[in-house]
Amino acid sequence: MDKAKVKRIAVSTAAVTSILLGAAGANAQDARLKSIVEEVNQANQIAQASQARIDKTADATSKLYTDFKTVLKTNAGLRAYNAQQRRVITKQEEEIEKIKRSIGQIDEIKRQVVPLMEDMVKDLNDFVELDIPFQIDERRERVESLRDVIDDPNVSDPERFRVILEAYKAEVQYGRSINAYEASLEDGRSVNFVRVGRVAFYYQTKDGKETATWDQSSRSWVKLDEAYGTPVKQLIRMARSQMPFDVLTLPVKAPVQKGR
Repeated sequence: MDKAKVKRIAVSTAAVTSILLGAAGANAQDARLKSIVEEVNQANQIAQASQARIDKTADATSKLYTDFKTVLKTNAGLRAYNAQQRRVITKQEEEIEKIKRSIGQIDEIKRQVVPLMEDMVKDLNDFVELDIPFQIDERRERVESLRDVIDDPNVSDPERFRVILEAYKAEVQYGRSINAYEASLEDGRSVNFVRVGRVAFYYQTKDGKETATWDQSSRSWVKLDEAYGTPVKQLIRMARSQMPFDVLTLPVKAPVQKGR
């Protein structure tokens, strides 16, 4: 083989080697670039996933914060409500204590009511017995009925008081009225009685022949002169609305003062 041919072969071999080496270097760079791109893409994916997690966490945190503020507001409202309710309960407990004390006082009053009413009836009975003895049977029966009312378990205390007060009012009214009625004396004679308040009390027999006035100091009847027969008869008629009221001259005893 000649030198020229060997030289061409050598050149050709070098060229091929150069081409091969260049191609190998390019392939290596492409592989490295591809690896870098893949790493970048992977990093981007990781970053995106991380950002998504961050966003999700941020949203959750924001929701938790919002919920927390809501809970705080709710708790504040509940604390205010509970405080207000505690004040209400305290007031109610105070009212309950007042009611309990009132009930205790009512029970004490109830224990005193019956003795009080009995005293009132006794005082009224004493008053009737010591008063001018007009319509005495009717008044005694009224007092006796009061005792029955007090002893009746079916009658309430307010009703008992009402009946007793009505009896007192009736006695007061006697002192403001004029009344004539027919009744019997202790000796059994039927006569006409006439009362002027509690100022004067007379009787006159049916035939008009006997007229008397009640003397409270001696608690007895005192017969009057015949001159008073006509005025007393007229007074009886006036009390019965049988004639108009007019001025009459009649004996009137001064009222007896207590302690004399």
